[in-house]
Amino acid sequence: MTVGIFNQSPWGFIDAKGEVKGQAVDVLKAAFAPLGITKIDAVVTEFGALIPGLQARRFDVVAAGLYIRPERCKLVAFGNPDIKMGDAFLVPKGNAKSLHSYADVAKSDAVLGVGKGSVEVQYALDAGIPKNRLLQFPDTESGLSALLAGRVDAIAATTATVAAGAATSDRLERVLPFTQPVGADGKVIYGYPALAFRQADSDFRDAYNVELNKLRDSGKLLKILQTYGFTESELPPADVTAADLCK
Repeated sequence: MTVGIFNQSPWGFIDAKGEVKGQAVDVLKAAFAPLGITKIDAVVTEFGALIPGLQARRFDVVAAGLYIRPERCKLVAFGNPDIKMGDAFLVPKGNAKSLHSYADVAKSDAVLGVGKGSVEVQYALDAGIPKNRLLQFPDTESGLSALLAGRVDAIAATTATVAAGAATSDRLERVLPFTQPVGADGKVIYGYPALAFRQADSDFRDAYNVELNKLRDSGKLLKILQTYGFTESELPPADVTAADLCK
């Protein structure tokens, strides 16, 4: 099995020993093993190239914390969610512009950094942040460099990515408190990452979902999440499925 990754902790990355690891990758390994798939190779690519790479058959599945979104469901067959994720901001220490939400950025002169092709792009646009104050980066490293250099005032990403970024420099911090984006229905928006398969491989996706349910029921899914610093609060509700999120 060849897996497409973004090489970003905690989702999917290659460690110093050359091993493919990460929350999404570990879930993949645990679910695929009962199906007889034990050899996992990885292809590293930019986040925005994950779905095109899957469609072009550069790899067989994407394990990169890819959120289930209706527009993406038209392109890939998502497995059921393996984690529930909120957003966060990473800023220089002190948070000089007092940015605690997307709305705060919209009503200020701040420039926000986001991952190219990420859901944070849409959250920012929906909050009224103009495109000329929205910089998109191909990877986490370039975003962090821009933040440290003062090219952006904050970076919006998942709580996991922001927590990892804050640990890389004593000049950066996670914004607390942070107001999560709210949808048109007034409900707080959470992201639900999942593995992505080619639409032609929906039968393979279905077999994976069966094994994912077994991991949840046995408690192994929670143990994988805890390995990467997550808690039971990040365990997605059992009744939330990819089919529901794709509507």
